[in-house]
Amino acid sequence: MAKKMVLLLLSLTVVLSLAACGPKREAEQAKPNTDTAQQQEGEMPPKPEHLKIWGPENEPELKSLRAITQKFTEKTGIDVEVIPFNPREQAKAFSLDGPSDRGPDLWSATHNSMGRNVLQGLAEPFQISEEQISQYSPEAIKAVTIDGKIYNLPMVVETTALFYNKELMPNAPETWEELEKFALEFTDASKDKYGFLFDATNFYYANMFLQGNGGYVFGYDPATGYNADDIGLNNEGAVQGANLIQSWFEKKLIPASINGDVIDGLFKEGKVAAVVSVPSSIKNYESALGDKLGAVPLPKLANGQRPPSFLGVKGLVLSPFSKNKEWATELALFITNDENGASHFQTAGEIPARPGILESDLITKHPYFSAVAEQSTFATPTPNNPEISQTWEPMKNALVFLAQGQDAKEVLDEAVDQIKEQIAINNANK
Repeated sequence: MAKKMVLLLLSLTVVLSLAACGPKREAEQAKPNTDTAQQQEGEMPPKPEHLKIWGPENEPELKSLRAITQKFTEKTGIDVEVIPFNPREQAKAFSLDGPSDRGPDLWSATHNSMGRNVLQGLAEPFQISEEQISQYSPEAIKAVTIDGKIYNLPMVVETTALFYNKELMPNAPETWEELEKFALEFTDASKDKYGFLFDATNFYYANMFLQGNGGYVFGYDPATGYNADDIGLNNEGAVQGANLIQSWFEKKLIPASINGDVIDGLFKEGKVAAVVSVPSSIKNYESALGDKLGAVPLPKLANGQRPPSFLGVKGLVLSPFSKNKEWATELALFITNDENGASHFQTAGEIPARPGILESDLITKHPYFSAVAEQSTFATPTPNNPEISQTWEPMKNALVFLAQGQDAKEVLDEAVDQIKEQIAINNANK
């Protein structure tokens, strides 16, 4: 009997021990792995002490960027070093400094250089949500997207507008036909007086007339991007636009040898009623003309559409070699948000790539930048594929030949042949 009692007590002890241990073991098994849970919830890795950006050399832009990054430091505790660097030299320098760990976490670039930068392995795609992407203007996102990935987080956008002297032209023209009619009466080349001017042998400015009538640089598919095998710079619409430009040369409304510097000088002297230019000219124009300066979106073409001027996007590129990509991405998002976009506009005079700012009173009620912002809604991004670099010289030559009176179709055909030939040579050398 005693033996049975001992066995019963031993059995009960084991059962109670298992009961006590069982729930604890199940709780341990059910407890999620902390690291995995953090990754699934999108939690950030530990903060770095330091992040580095190659920024602009221009003082207002540099001042703005440093003020914004200081706010990021105050918010996160992460020190941000902003190094002024010539924008034209950043890609070349980064190709050397990036792989050797001397480069920045973020660097600055224009969107039309992205194809080349991606091809050379100098840019890491940003890992951001659809909600975050939706905060930027659609055309800006299109400009910085390659193969469905965003390689440049848009900071500012730039395009052309019509700037005019209210004293010489009290009412801004709604159409190019109106502007041409005014120019025919106003222009006196012997006195350097012109109704309107633009750098007509510069493809950046001339393309809007080619593309506005049905031409295009490269075919584009949202799924695959730009197709360098499909060039539309010599189709019927492009020829129509080229003929329009040539007619202004023939009517002596635009001198064949004019360039941007001469145009700016004549406009500031009060000898030109209207010019097509970029927002970086506004400060000098306003200084020279004061309250006489006006600005409007580009006049409408004969088809009733505003010319699709080239849209440029400047933004931040994520280094593939950064050891702190997540925090560098957070910094890029912070720099380009609505609040800091507005601050940057007020300090640097550059238009943010954010609809929330573009549609705000800060922009829409501005006497000059409102015109640029409105025109940006009609603009088309300069293609971002590497082949865009092969278009500039042949198209400039074609426009010079137009100014000399050569047949529009012939010079555009020749330009497209040269572009295709140069692309083929570059592809063969890869």
